[in-house]
Amino acid sequence: MKKWIYTCLCLTAIVSQSCGQKAVVHSELKPLDVLQIINEDKDTILVGQINRKNLELNPTYNQWYQNSYEKYQIPEHWITQHKPYAQNLTAKIFLGTWCTDTHRELGSMVKILDSLEISYDEIQMYALTEAKDSPEGIEQKYDIKQVPTFILFENGIELNRIVEFPIQSLHQDLSKILKKEPYQDAYDDF
Repeated sequence: MKKWIYTCLCLTAIVSQSCGQKAVVHSELKPLDVLQIINEDKDTILVGQINRKNLELNPTYNQWYQNSYEKYQIPEHWITQHKPYAQNLTAKIFLGTWCTDTHRELGSMVKILDSLEISYDEIQMYALTEAKDSPEGIEQKYDIKQVPTFILFENGIELNRIVEFPIQSLHQDLSKILKKEPYQDAYDDF
């Protein structure tokens, strides 16, 4: 009996450890209560802190978000090579649900963060108005001028950011940031 219990405990430990990989749990995430406003074009947009469930559960947002997520291809060797760099990585994402650049890039960036096994609680998303502001004013603290802006942090210190669009591709730009190689976003000279 003791041997059977020991075997069950060992198997449970192995399964829960998933071979030493950090598990990213998606099903437990619930959408945040978020402000919805009607813009000048009579579109409903989200404003304030959101999470991916706010996008996934709304058919309008889910269409462009899921399309971007599913279409983006990340080379498998890139994922393997870059996971060690992402151990203490967190992200803040500033976006506009009204913005075509966000529609194009957001799902792709989230897919990259998923591939690096960054957990949901390490990714904060803030939806901004067309004036690029929010009720909380957090965009001022991070000097947000364009959306989307992906800010990457290591141990709470900003590594760098990708602003509006990547220079090469999202995963190539992120590679430079993670490896702490020289990188300037598209608006760095402005």
